[in-house]
Amino acid sequence: MARIIPGFPFWVLLFCMSQQTVSDTTIYDMDSAKKQDIGNLAASIDYFTNSLYQAVATGTNENVFMSPFSVATVLSMVYLGARQNSAKQFENVLKITSNLDSVALAFKEYFSLLKTSDKLVTFNSVNRLYASEKFPFSEDYKNNMVKYFFSDIENVDFITNAEKTRITINDWVKNNTNNKITDLLPSGSLTPQSILVLINAVYFKGMWAKKFPEHATKSRKFYLSSDKTVSHDFMYKSEDFNTKISDNYKVVELPYIGKAFSMFVILPNEINGLAALEKEINAQFLKDIIDRKGFQMMLLELNMPKFRLESSFQLGDVLKKLGLSDIFDPQKADLSGMTGGEKNIYASEMFHKAFVDVNEEGTEAAAASGMVVSNYMSRIGMQFDVNHPFTFLVVDDRTKMIHFIGKVTNPTI
Repeated sequence: MARIIPGFPFWVLLFCMSQQTVSDTTIYDMDSAKKQDIGNLAASIDYFTNSLYQAVATGTNENVFMSPFSVATVLSMVYLGARQNSAKQFENVLKITSNLDSVALAFKEYFSLLKTSDKLVTFNSVNRLYASEKFPFSEDYKNNMVKYFFSDIENVDFITNAEKTRITINDWVKNNTNNKITDLLPSGSLTPQSILVLINAVYFKGMWAKKFPEHATKSRKFYLSSDKTVSHDFMYKSEDFNTKISDNYKVVELPYIGKAFSMFVILPNEINGLAALEKEINAQFLKDIIDRKGFQMMLLELNMPKFRLESSFQLGDVLKKLGLSDIFDPQKADLSGMTGGEKNIYASEMFHKAFVDVNEEGTEAAAASGMVVSNYMSRIGMQFDVNHPFTFLVVDDRTKMIHFIGKVTNPTI
């Protein structure tokens, strides 16, 4: 599990809250211009998903779970205030091809889409800005945060109450994620020199279109490597799944109730094959999966481990390596769009934390959910045994936007 490391003072990235319950049966009904805006946003975030996954997850044997959508959201909030080369670096890292206004409008349109609800799938994006009372916000920037990102800005006292402010922020995040996201900001991360914090936590809850029957869950071996195993609870069901079979890996789609979201489990054929598979993963690889390229319906005997992941990241160094370096340099950062002209602010660190729980009922990241659907076993299908390290995605099928990506190397942790 990745751990948060205390960050540097002065400017810490944080988020505002936007909570939406998503309709699985919502028809993606927008005019062509809005669809194009959201399509461009999805392409940008999916590209960034690969970059972030490669930077954070590859080369480690730990479990990983994160929401590139949430990270990209807060980066885009900062991008609205970036100017000159700082703005160009955002555009390169996020592969932004449209103008600033179109990016902001796309987020507004997408958040509006998420608000359409019949309470089948819940997606919460928890965002908030905490600013020093002395922070020289421009009115335009504050208005844009509210207008496009549905976020507000709260004034706090970092100078005399930095630790109290940290606790207040962490409590707010905890309360808005059903107590699943705790201690987002570590002790010492805020100091009297801090002037602005943007925080993000995410929450997703979706029931499977057809649940795994609890009576079929049994303890089985999960191969950590070819010569090391652990015992763990595996869910089981036999039914027709949308499936892709490749020379080196196979993919199964697990739809959530309705038509809005799906999970894709990507399993290397070899027990020790995850590292090699990760070398194949790139933006086009992910796009082919989201587009269901090479998929067909197949009857599977699916065995899949239950798992619960919680990951915390300090992303400053990662973002620098990806090319977003100027905003972390006090001599180069140009965030004057936030202030109306002043250039004496820079980013010191960015924190991200996410939680997910996958069980017989579905996928949850901060709350319980349940739905009972009968299983059938009238035919014998191909074995799809998720009994060794794998990676997975959760995708908004309406927009083809990746919300979550992760990998499981040990489901018992």
